Amino acid sequence: MMNRVRELQKKWAAEGRPALDIGVGLNSGAASVGNMGSSLRYGYTALGDTVNLSSRLEGLNKEYGTHIIVNESTYEAAKHAGFLFRELDLIRVKGKLQPVVIYELFGNVSELEANGKLQDAQARLHDFAEARDLYCKRKWTEALSALQRILERWPDDGPSIAYLKRCEEYQTEAPVSDWDGVFVMTHK
Repeated sequence: MMNRVRELQKKWAAEGRPALDIGVGLNSGAASVGNMGSSLRYGYTALGDTVNLSSRLEGLNKEYGTHIIVNESTYEAAKHAGFLFRELDLIRVKGKLQPVVIYELFGNVSELEANGKLQDAQARLHDFAEARDLYCKRKWTEALSALQRILERWPDDGPSIAYLKRCEEYQTEAPVSDWDGVFVMTHK
């Protein structure tokens, strides 16, 4: 789907049309799916906590500058299926008390390999994991330096930009002393 969107983006740009981008949230679990409603209003839909979390994950793409975010259940189901994932964060979404580990679906390993981009992608994800570890340990200055090195090499790395902003804010006003590393999403 993302490959097709990129093709269309090029076509639209050549035609002078505005840019259009998408974000996808994937969450695995039970849901009620089908025709629902009443005689006044009737339609095909999906309902349930699984669907609600998927919607929240989709919205997080704007926060992280990503395109596809998955939760832990989807990651566990797909991690050995030829995809490259980046652990993004531990978040608490609106309406939920339990934090959720989220991942970016970074790409298809065989496609990255065929395009000669696998080693570069793996290096980026490794460097990000190290920077995020420093962030989780409240080492804001070191995390900032690590994130700046990532952005020198990959200037459009959305998650690194998001964490850089957080580290800058936390240098000024650190989170509470018993901070558990959970980022709280206050919007959808």
